[in-house]
Amino acid sequence: MNDCNPEIDAQLNALSDLCCETLGTERTLDPDRVQRLTKALLMSGFVQKDSQPLSAEIGSRARNRCLDTAMHRGGELKAITESIQKAFNRQVTWESVQPSKDSGTRPANISSATDA
Repeated sequence: MNDCNPEIDAQLNALSDLCCETLGTERTLDPDRVQRLTKALLMSGFVQKDSQPLSAEIGSRARNRCLDTAMHRGGELKAITESIQKAFNRQVTWESVQPSKDSGTRPANISSATDA
């Protein structure tokens, strides 16, 4: 992705580094770290292109960062990047959901709920 700002670029690099750290080890992705990075990516204004989803961008960066490991573990890399893609999709869905009108508003504190 050539048209991203430095903040988005850093987050994409962090996600690809996470892939490289996980690739070929017995460790699994840290879900909290993935959630933080995907949320930061979304809040920074990252938008997926139809031609290249987030998983493809991260996979490409990971292959460049850890070429030897990624070359021999393509299936594992694909599974890791798809897991990150799913986490990003959940973030997109979560951030786009409007609060229900049925939920009702509640006062922030007792003084706003009463005349006190």
